[in-house]
Amino acid sequence: MFHLVVLLACRLSWAQAPVPAAPPSLRLLETPPIGVVVPAPGPAVCYAASKALTQYPPLLCAGAESDAPARCFASAKPLTQYPALLCSGARAEAPVACFNAAKAETNFPALLCAGSASSAPVDCFRASKNATSYPALLCSGAASALGPLACFDAAKSVTNWPALLCAGAEDAAPVACFNAAKGLTNYPALLCARARSLAPVECFKAAKGTASYPALLCSGAASNEPLECWSRVKDTTQNPDLLCSPNGALKGVTHDRIDPSYNLPYPFRYPYPDPNRDPAEHKP
Repeated sequence: MFHLVVLLACRLSWAQAPVPAAPPSLRLLETPPIGVVVPAPGPAVCYAASKALTQYPPLLCAGAESDAPARCFASAKPLTQYPALLCSGARAEAPVACFNAAKAETNFPALLCAGSASSAPVDCFRASKNATSYPALLCSGAASALGPLACFDAAKSVTNWPALLCAGAEDAAPVACFNAAKGLTNYPALLCARARSLAPVECFKAAKGTASYPALLCSGAASNEPLECWSRVKDTTQNPDLLCSPNGALKGVTHDRIDPSYNLPYPFRYPYPDPNRDPAEHKP
C-alpha cells in the first residue's frame, strides 16, 4: 500500500510540473495560435541578404517574399548591367530564363522580365509591340500574353500613360482603380499599376501622411501590407517606400543612370540624386 501511494504521488507531481519551453531554435517550428497571423520575412530578409551584393538593395528587394531576389541577382549579374531591376521582387530565378528568351526581342530585356515568374512577358511583348511604343513596359513581369494588352485597350481613353497603368496587368482591373484614384493622387497610373481591386486606393489613404511616397508604396497593393512593411523597415533603410512596394521594379525605369531609353516620359520623379540607391549604403 505504501509503495502504491508513493507511486501515485510521483505521477501527480510529474503531471503538475511545468513543461520546459522549447529552445529558441525549435520555437520557429511551432504552429502559431489560431487567428494569429505571423508576417512573412519579406523585404527585410532580402534587404539584409542583398546589401553586400548591390548598390540598389531597395530596388532588388522591393515587395520580396523571401531572399529569392538575392539568389536571382547572383545568376543575373553576368548577363545584364541591370540585375537589380531584372530580379526585383523575384520569387525564384525565372527572370533569368525570361531574360535569355527576351534578348532577341527587345533592347530592354531586364525591364520586360523584371520579377517575372515565367517567359510570358516575351509572348506579351510579341503581341503588344504594334499597339504601343512601350511594349517592354506594358508587358513587364506579365503573367499572361494578353492581360496587359486587354487592359491597355481599356486604358487608352482614361490616361496618357496606359502602358504604365497596365504594366503586367492580368485584366482591366487597373482601369477601375485608376478612376477611383484620380482625385486622391497626382500619380493614379502608378498607384493602380497591376491592381486587382481597389486595394491600392485604400492602402494609399492609410499611408498618406505617414509614408513619403504613398503612391509608390501602395502601387499594385492587394492590402495594407505595404504600409505594415513600411513600419517594420523604416529604421532599416531610407527608402522604405521603395523597399515595401509591390511594384518597385517600375521605379527602375526612371533611374537616372540607366540608359536614357529607359527614362520614359513619365510625369513623376522620386527622391535622392540616384533614387534607387539606398543613401545608407552610399559611399562618397
